[in-house]
Amino acid sequence: MKKLRLDNDLLLVDMEIRFKRESLQLQRVLVDTGSGSTVISTDLAETIGIVPEENDMIYRISGVGGSEFVYSKTVDLVKVGDMHTTDFALEIGAMNYGFDLDGIIGLDLLRKLKVIINLDELKLDSNR
Repeated sequence: MKKLRLDNDLLLVDMEIRFKRESLQLQRVLVDTGSGSTVISTDLAETIGIVPEENDMIYRISGVGGSEFVYSKTVDLVKVGDMHTTDFALEIGAMNYGFDLDGIIGLDLLRKLKVIINLDELKLDSNR
């Protein structure tokens, strides 16, 4: 279970990422069922050594907020509260959406974790 926060009508949560023994705590992560994929900020990813490499494909993603170029990296662990998964592919992008976010949890991670969103109690639970 993980508590959600409402900030300017956005559902936010914190999330942990581990990559090659380095850990990153993301504080302002948007829970977005309309996003197909999970994205984290390039600037934050770089702090734990997640950087584009020669063979990484850069591609464009589009959504309601516009479009941006991203690349994908598989991280060792993604953890939201007591829910976690290993060897998960994240998209890394600039995230210049006009408001302060560290990342976006998309439908890919929500489905992988089998998340149940309880809006009445503002919490995430897992169906695992």
